[in-house]
Amino acid sequence: MQGADQATAAAMDTHERNEKLAAQSPPLKDTAVPDDYQMAFLRLGFETIQPQVDPLPQTPSEIETPIQYMQESKLVSVEVWNLLIGDEKQSTFEKARLQGSTNIPPHQEWPQWQIAVGVAENNSPNNKQQAITFLVPPNVGKMRSGTKAMVELSSTGELSIARYALN
Repeated sequence: MQGADQATAAAMDTHERNEKLAAQSPPLKDTAVPDDYQMAFLRLGFETIQPQVDPLPQTPSEIETPIQYMQESKLVSVEVWNLLIGDEKQSTFEKARLQGSTNIPPHQEWPQWQIAVGVAENNSPNNKQQAITFLVPPNVGKMRSGTKAMVELSSTGELSIARYALN
């Protein structure tokens, strides 16, 4: 009797397991024969592409690589003393333009830019404080006397330019 009960229990367990697996796997929805368009899509292929090989240059003179130079610029923290306005601002822009400065904006954008005068913050007592005149782009924000900015010092003859406001 016990053997028959065990065999019946094993058969029932197998039957329940098979029903769960059938319920978990979804039935195939589209079992119809594909139409002509589907068959054409399924049989599509790609054209074979032949690689194109370019010959390498024979001499180094045929290779034209531009020579790039790295330029280093110094950033200093500057405290703003005052701002140039009116004729003084215009004359500073004109002077920089005549000297060929590459930092100045186009003439029509001059009213949006500020020109500030300040001094680099140095902790050493032996260094003299020298005034720095620098441009303040509109994206840095409005400067006032006493504010601090991170200024990129330019080469001689050009205006320096503020890169970040520190206040």
